[in-house]
Amino acid sequence: MNWELIATGFYLGRFRYAPGTVGTLLGVPLAYLFGFKWWLVLLVGFFLYFLGVKSAEYMMELTREEDPEGVVIDEIVGYFSAFLFLEPTLKALLLAFVLYRLLDILKPFPINLFERMPKGHGVMADDVVAGLLTGFILYLII
Repeated sequence: MNWELIATGFYLGRFRYAPGTVGTLLGVPLAYLFGFKWWLVLLVGFFLYFLGVKSAEYMMELTREEDPEGVVIDEIVGYFSAFLFLEPTLKALLLAFVLYRLLDILKPFPINLFERMPKGHGVMADDVVAGLLTGFILYLII
């Protein structure tokens, strides 16, 4: 399996400027395809999370970095996880994108706590929590 291809979101993580934001775009069609059923978001989300952990750990070993910038599978899964609570309407997809990126960049409490998890879980978990928080906030306001 090509772990680098997965970790970088089909090499979108190699984009020179804002690779996390560019990588998050890959989550949009996933959310639209699977987001109409909460159980599909959960099932696909778990599968992608564990693929993300494995591929992030591969990239961590390859680059010798704690959270390699080119790894964007965490952003993809994080954004996607927001749709556990939301129906993927155009409005929800756009608002979730903006709010998710804001939470992912700022990493307010409690999101920042999940970065401390070991290995690939530390790369993935904070983004999933940011996505779940995004979904919960948008569920309350839209």
